[in-house]
Amino acid sequence: MKNTTKIKQIIKSSSVKKDSASLADLATSELRNKILDLSLTPSEHLEERMLLERFPFGRTPIREALNRLMAEGLVETKNGRGAYVASMSIWHTLQLLEAYVISERVVASLIKFDDVNLVSDLEAIQTEYESVSKNADILGITEKNNRFHRRLAQATGNRFIIAQHADLHNLARRLSFFVYSSENVAAKDFNLQVSRITSQHYEIIGFIQSQNRSELVSLITEHAVLFRLRLSAVIGGAADKEIDFSEKSIN
Repeated sequence: MKNTTKIKQIIKSSSVKKDSASLADLATSELRNKILDLSLTPSEHLEERMLLERFPFGRTPIREALNRLMAEGLVETKNGRGAYVASMSIWHTLQLLEAYVISERVVASLIKFDDVNLVSDLEAIQTEYESVSKNADILGITEKNNRFHRRLAQATGNRFIIAQHADLHNLARRLSFFVYSSENVAAKDFNLQVSRITSQHYEIIGFIQSQNRSELVSLITEHAVLFRLRLSAVIGGAADKEIDFSEKSIN
């Protein structure tokens, strides 16, 4: 409810033009966040009437948002029956994580050390990561972590790798939220993982500064594998099962 009120205030603000493009951006951001934080659960039917009642946007921004989120892989259609939040079976998750680890290794292998703003950008993002971590802002944590890794990908200078990497990380953010939420049940585990990730981020920055390619590739690969192991520890189960994203599995 608070988020909806805030969105209404933004829409009314003179700083936001009330055109379809601006509203579509807001609608896309809001729907994306609700999918990432599992408020809109995997396979949930995104009926237009429900979305219009739940979010302060008209039909055009909502439809544009759904189209954009389909392109991101977060929304899918099922036999012409409308839009649904993308499902996520354990098998699909394992495939995603396999591609994720490979993508991270490729990025580490191609990062250009002569990117003059890379280190300062990463340090600034990491500072923001630590700030949101103190408040256990899980959506904020996944957003900052996503930005950290996307900045690494941008340093490759390869637009195809950057695009593929962005798609994988966008899909992985929903899983990341689920993992952090599950670990947040035990504050000790949550703090341990945040501390470990923070330490590895600073090591990544250090290897970039020293231009140590072999150690950078090794660490970023290890960093990606750690995420896979954390998720595996949370989900368990058979490969063809849907992941249980319900509140009881998190709380």
